[in-house]
Amino acid sequence: MTDFVRRLVSGNKARFKDEELDLELDLAYITDRIIVMGFPATGLEGLYRNRREDAKKFLDHHHGSNYWVFNFCPVKENSYPPEVFDGRVSRYPFPDHHAPPLAVLPLIAREIRAWLDGSPERVVVLHCKAGKGRSGTMACAYLLTLTGLPQPPNVGRSRAVEEKAKQRAEDMMNAMPTDVDASVNAEPRSDASSTSSDPIKHGISDNAVDTSTPDGANAPLSAPTKSTTSLDDVFKLHTAGRMKPPSTPTAKVKPGVSIPSQRRWLYYWSLLLSHQGPPGLWSLDPREREPPPKVRLTQLTLRMHEVSGVKAQLIKAASTLLDRAGRGKLPGGTSQVWASLARYDDALVDRLEWWERATRDAGGALGVRRPGSERQPEGALSDVFATPQWDRGKMVRPFARLGTVGEEGVQKTAAEEGKIVTYTLRPLSDDSWTLVKSGLENDAESPAVESEQASIQDSTRSLEDTSGVVLDANREVRVKLYMGQVFMGWFWFIPAFHMPHPRSAAQPPTVLRLTRKEVDFPLGVGAHIVDVAASLEWCAADADVLAPPARKSSEDSAAGVGDPTGAAAALHAAATGDAQQAVDASEVGHE
Repeated sequence: MTDFVRRLVSGNKARFKDEELDLELDLAYITDRIIVMGFPATGLEGLYRNRREDAKKFLDHHHGSNYWVFNFCPVKENSYPPEVFDGRVSRYPFPDHHAPPLAVLPLIAREIRAWLDGSPERVVVLHCKAGKGRSGTMACAYLLTLTGLPQPPNVGRSRAVEEKAKQRAEDMMNAMPTDVDASVNAEPRSDASSTSSDPIKHGISDNAVDTSTPDGANAPLSAPTKSTTSLDDVFKLHTAGRMKPPSTPTAKVKPGVSIPSQRRWLYYWSLLLSHQGPPGLWSLDPREREPPPKVRLTQLTLRMHEVSGVKAQLIKAASTLLDRAGRGKLPGGTSQVWASLARYDDALVDRLEWWERATRDAGGALGVRRPGSERQPEGALSDVFATPQWDRGKMVRPFARLGTVGEEGVQKTAAEEGKIVTYTLRPLSDDSWTLVKSGLENDAESPAVESEQASIQDSTRSLEDTSGVVLDANREVRVKLYMGQVFMGWFWFIPAFHMPHPRSAAQPPTVLRLTRKEVDFPLGVGAHIVDVAASLEWCAADADVLAPPARKSSEDSAAGVGDPTGAAAALHAAATGDAQQAVDASEVGHE
């Protein structure tokens, strides 16, 4: 019975069946030396995830003391002492469903390489909670640093017998000629995506085959075909190892790394490895790092299909359910739409980037650690996450908000696919945000959503200049979209990768446009998103970057005060009839 429950939790991920040990684990070999698995749990959680003792038994039996575990779960999510695996554990925590600080990628890739180079018998074991997104992102980050793509694993060791049979049948079907062009079954891409000159988008496409970058006068970076093709091959290798083979010849395998922002991060990493990254990023010369380049985010333009008809009635029904439960409101129509900007703790990112420079290979290879550099007079790299200082609470810090201002902020137009509502979100001053917040909190129809209320109360810095929010161009930014108090999705990006170079304030604004498929978790009402566009422009290097406010207390950090949840979005998804989205929504939105 427990194996059945574990299979349900694993979903589309491949499972490992060990006949010798009579074990079945949520675990897969991506190569013969790279293992990914679900969280090794105890207690009640062990009934539907990998039992910790089973995971250790498997690793000890097959690899002895030649395995090293990488744990990507924050302490607030789940934890265990390193002694569980005889001290061979490294922690690099970041929130579930999110992209990490970019400097984490080289640090992990280098540590994996350093361990594996010690003996051909060594393996690494990567895990997060489900052993998919975060673990897959880091496995791919390491694979991208290799000069050649490794062979797939020994199939007999990493697949169940029945899955091998399915794979052989699929291979046979794929080898047979067909009269139908494969493109017939391909999902159509929107015009906004297919005509974009942004090479980032072509590198992270779920089904990217043609890796060439279309010509365009405004292309911010020239991405070499070799790097993009390598990334595509790495995605395919990870997906082949981590995901179940398709049940039918026509079924499409879901990608192992599926969250758009995580795929975007890997494309950034591939550009850096190809020496095609933004000039000066992570430079060893302090004169090139300080002051960092600055961009101004002037507005966000969000286009959505109008919520009307049956779906609108279903959403209103969900609103009534929340109201009766005393938990909240679910606004529809043209309810207040706004966005929150956030990034990781500045002190944490500064520390990670310092270690990236300190451990980089003397020859400049980003994927190779300089021997002995993991220990410095200032301490050891392993000390960064030795305590829960950075991950006991909220790791992502909000610092500004954007919203609609005046009637011109919301426009309706007619289109072939129905009415399109366009929301123009601009930086909100304290007075403007007070008005928006008052409307969200005091809506007469129903009380505020308790689970999302903390997001509204999150403190941000005072914004005096509403012409735009100044950002460090080399730093990560999360844009989280809301309708009322219900999150609709988010996306992470680093401005410098999308801006034209060399930088100049005289250049026209750059527009980063993402379709709904390129937004993370567009759930519930977020499924109505058409696209979102961020308008960016270079600004003076001495402009002041808006910083998150200081934490009120260590107790707030420990408790994760201010964390919104996905409960409201889950009800939206359930109301519109998508059960899988409802499950997904209940698991996201906590940062």
